[in-house]
Amino acid sequence: MPRYRGEKIRYRRRGVVRLRLRQLLAARAVSPYGLAKFTGLSLNTIYRLTRPNGRFGLIRADTIERLCGALRVTPAELFDYEKP
Repeated sequence: MPRYRGEKIRYRRRGVVRLRLRQLLAARAVSPYGLAKFTGLSLNTIYRLTRPNGRFGLIRADTIERLCGALRVTPAELFDYEKP
């Protein structure tokens, strides 16, 4: 447990942000390869972002901008927020 000025810090579990990229690709009948070619992102990045559970570790603002532009969605439509 982390400490701050000698006191234990307890973290409350927050909600989970999930990426809806897999569902958006399926709805538009676009392959991960086609999205990678259109956005200029690597195929490994696209596969990492299309995990079945929608979890991701790090995503840059530039990547979000490219995905939103290619899929013609807003960032609000690209992400889901689940309460704990």
